[in-house]
Amino acid sequence: MSLTAAPLDPVPASPGVSDALALIAAGELASFARLADDAAHAPDLRSRIMLSRMAAGDLAPLDRIEQRAYELGVGGESFDDLVWGSREMLAQFDARTVPRDWWERLIKTYIGYGIIADLQRELLTGLDETTRKIANEALGDNGHADFVVATLSPYLAGESQLGSRLALWGRRVVGEGLGVAQRLLLGTEGLAVLTGVVQDGQRPTAEAIGPVLGRLTSEHARRMKRLNLTA
Repeated sequence: MSLTAAPLDPVPASPGVSDALALIAAGELASFARLADDAAHAPDLRSRIMLSRMAAGDLAPLDRIEQRAYELGVGGESFDDLVWGSREMLAQFDARTVPRDWWERLIKTYIGYGIIADLQRELLTGLDETTRKIANEALGDNGHADFVVATLSPYLAGESQLGSRLALWGRRVVGEGLGVAQRLLLGTEGLAVLTGVVQDGQRPTAEAIGPVLGRLTSEHARRMKRLNLTA
């Protein structure tokens, strides 16, 4: 990621804003890679086309995110380092949740990256107006959730064993996803500050971030309910 020039007078970033931008950029890159890989393994042409379009859309916000980082005085290699730090955590999540078939692929992306997007949305209220607008645009609905529900629901309705297997897989994925969210919040004070659970200068604790993880868990249950699966 690189732009040609930084603004002459960067605006000082509030605590955590650069970390939030980096996490969102890392999430977009990870989502692009995941959706592109899902598209490559799709069993039919229509699914492959739809997932490829979703993947391409994840790249669109990156230039504006990076430009905003420059405006806040954290562009270039400094921002790249922040992005790759977050990307490494997401890569670890991917390594621990390798799907065995198409159905598990759908559930993994639907649940796992849904949790990361929910965490990113938790940061929005702590951002300045300009950065919040950019983040909101990056986190807009790409249609993947509706695609998964429409694709899976007919099969789940007629195959109880598939539903049981995917419910169990979903519990594994959500456990790993919540673990990533927890490590990000505990390891990056600025992110915890943006969620409002701690003040600037306070060290995040497991107790402090508990309400955030609780909300992420509730959103996960809502996603599973759309598929009529037990969370």
